[in-house]
Amino acid sequence: MKTTKKQIVVRAYTPIAKPLNASIQKNSTMLLLGEIPYTNGGKTFNTKVYYIKGLRGMLRHAAMKLAYDCGIEVCHTSEKTELKDGTKLMPVGFHTLGSCDPPCILQRIFGSFRKESRISVSADPITSISHKDYTTDVAVQKVHIASENRIAMSFERIPIQDFRESYFSGYFTFSIDVTQLTKEEIKFLIESLLYIETLGGGKNAGYGQVKLLDFDLQNIEVEKKIEREDGVYKFSEDIKAEPVVLDGIEDWRETIVSVDT
Repeated sequence: MKTTKKQIVVRAYTPIAKPLNASIQKNSTMLLLGEIPYTNGGKTFNTKVYYIKGLRGMLRHAAMKLAYDCGIEVCHTSEKTELKDGTKLMPVGFHTLGSCDPPCILQRIFGSFRKESRISVSADPITSISHKDYTTDVAVQKVHIASENRIAMSFERIPIQDFRESYFSGYFTFSIDVTQLTKEEIKFLIESLLYIETLGGGKNAGYGQVKLLDFDLQNIEVEKKIEREDGVYKFSEDIKAEPVVLDGIEDWRETIVSVDT
């Protein structure tokens, strides 16, 4: 069985990020996926793996900033224009989510509440492994993960408001499946990467800075097989990645700006 797709692979670094998934009482923690085994020096150890939340939202907000800078009116993240008390929700340069017909470039790429997205954003789970050399059968990204007990308010050195948070630090990679996008939409998405600044919460406290290092646009071919080895049937995958050269990243403006403005 053979399948093909096109993807953007982005490599990035964060000194500290908090992609929070859950808040339980005073705890804000990343989503724990479970434990996996790894081997070092002939011994087996277990390590916890976590999900990086917020990558797609990070990319969407970057795309919104690019569209705004180019004078393109696109979907906001809300279907409401104001609250019951009259507070305005819709900034200038945006319209309510999914209200545009024909769809703007943001709705065409990211979808809406009633329209499926044409991209998917994924990343291997992150884990904290103390050993320098290790082997594992599971695809993971090695970073530093820690938790912190924080005091937001105190009186005479006695905490009266405290909470616990989790964060990670290190290099990580994420992939964007752009198989369903046109060449112009892919270029728009790639230029949007320049507008990525933060991931997760805690921006005011200095958390979440993201530095993008590089990216690859690739054609991927995956061939899946069933093989028999030592009396046992096993599944195997042969993955071939071919780099795609994309000239003139900003050429998308010549066609999309004229359509969406």
